[in-house]
Amino acid sequence: MAESVMLEPPFVIRVDAETLKTFCMEALTTVGMAVEHARITTECLVRTDMRGIYTHGTVSLRRYVQLMRDGGIDPRAVPEITNEGPAWAMIDAHQAVGMVAGHVGMTTAMKKAAGCGYSNHFGAASAYTLMVLDQGMIGMAMSNTDVVMSIPNGRGAQIGNNPLSYAVPARTQPPLVLDIAMSTVAGGKVVSMKNQGKPIPEGWLTDKDGLPTTDPGVFTVHGALTPLGGHKGYGLALMVESLAGVLAGAGITTDMPTWAKESRKACNEGHTFIAVDIAAMMPKNEFYTRMDELIRRMRTAPKAKNATRTYIPGEMEYESEAVARTHGVALTDTAVANLRGLAEDTGLGGRCPV
Repeated sequence: MAESVMLEPPFVIRVDAETLKTFCMEALTTVGMAVEHARITTECLVRTDMRGIYTHGTVSLRRYVQLMRDGGIDPRAVPEITNEGPAWAMIDAHQAVGMVAGHVGMTTAMKKAAGCGYSNHFGAASAYTLMVLDQGMIGMAMSNTDVVMSIPNGRGAQIGNNPLSYAVPARTQPPLVLDIAMSTVAGGKVVSMKNQGKPIPEGWLTDKDGLPTTDPGVFTVHGALTPLGGHKGYGLALMVESLAGVLAGAGITTDMPTWAKESRKACNEGHTFIAVDIAAMMPKNEFYTRMDELIRRMRTAPKAKNATRTYIPGEMEYESEAVARTHGVALTDTAVANLRGLAEDTGLGGRCPV
């Protein structure tokens, strides 16, 4: 177990990344997942934790394994291309775990734009856009989700918070990596506040009447996340729903069961992956020079009073990953509890690293 250093709430412990990966892979193979697919899934979840996105990392692995046991996810599924053209492909993931579907989708998108249907919750969208950076490409990934978000003037959850990520490489500067849901905050943060017994800020959530609430317990009963920027987040969520749901041939809005509650039904979420080959449009050296200058301008912009630094999207996660490589992966108390529970569920009690 790695030394606990530089920890701030909600993180409670650090663990060596390779040790954590070994345990996660073993847990996935106990439900029949092929070793390579277990590796892909594990790499995605652990790297997400390393980047500090604690709501979408190994905290969810116990739930994924339960879905595999109950039939909501097929651990043996192999995604296949069902239709394709020179610049696009349709992929049926056959209810594979979202990380495997996402890996196949983005790998295909490195050659052509790709849509991916009939999949499951795929974790953090940036896990897939990061794949393109070393290939000298720009990547985009998006997914629809089960309904968790309200719409302006609406009551209750009517649409998913439909995550979107992009990644743009640079040469001497950190890459641009945006990974956001279309809700004001991710649902995992609301659940985390509930687990800590804390109220949430007003504006995160609405109650059964569509009114603002600070009670995080409402979320899992009849509440709904608010859209980011009101009509702006709503409009972007509909864009993602159109591309990742409608166009991908997957479920849309209320067609999809809630993966966090229903383990016997397939989620039927859809994803869309896009890769842009920079060299096809501009010499790479010219692009990198221009991107470095753009990023430099943002990072060296005049600071607001009392501010010490400006950031670009993904820079904090970039630095978090660097710390994790040296000092270990920071985990929350919820992630620790879920990993210990997973060890019990899979008979790996003596192998759990936390």
